[in-house]
Amino acid sequence: MRDEQLIAAFLSGDRKAGDALARRYYPVLHKYFRERVHHDEVEELTQSTLMHTVARSERFRHASSFRSYVYAVARRVVAERHRQSMRNRELPRSGVDAQSLDTSPSERVARAERRQALDAAVAELRSPFRAVVTLHLAGHDNREIAGRLGLNDNTVRSRLSRGLASLRRALGSEQRRRVDPL
Repeated sequence: MRDEQLIAAFLSGDRKAGDALARRYYPVLHKYFRERVHHDEVEELTQSTLMHTVARSERFRHASSFRSYVYAVARRVVAERHRQSMRNRELPRSGVDAQSLDTSPSERVARAERRQALDAAVAELRSPFRAVVTLHLAGHDNREIAGRLGLNDNTVRSRLSRGLASLRRALGSEQRRRVDPL
């Protein structure tokens, strides 16, 4: 059955149609999240996105495909998860952190704004580049990245080079000079 038929059946009370939709989109959502978030969060985000899209399928407006709707919801989930992690990262864990002693409040705000711009630009990268750049910004060297992603060293170098070039273009020349890696 097509997605639209399954949605109509589900909305008319057929629970099996909802289960069929969930089974259809579970693997693609799982892969989508696996490429974008920490592995500990993949299952939770996959399940919550399925719950959101299937249980609330009455919100689907049929302006595009249900698949597009599912991916739009997944993108919002990833963006919100990144915003949450940024808020958690900005909060000092034990009163005052060492970095805040050396910087003024305006410098901390500017750094947070640059970090948000960087995170947004990274989130917009195509997935092969995003994975490599994210690990690079987290402090991993090329060999570690290759091992974690199952890639050869040359592929990592190429994707990192292209991904960082895309980030520079996205951030513009003003922020390019100021981006602080993690």
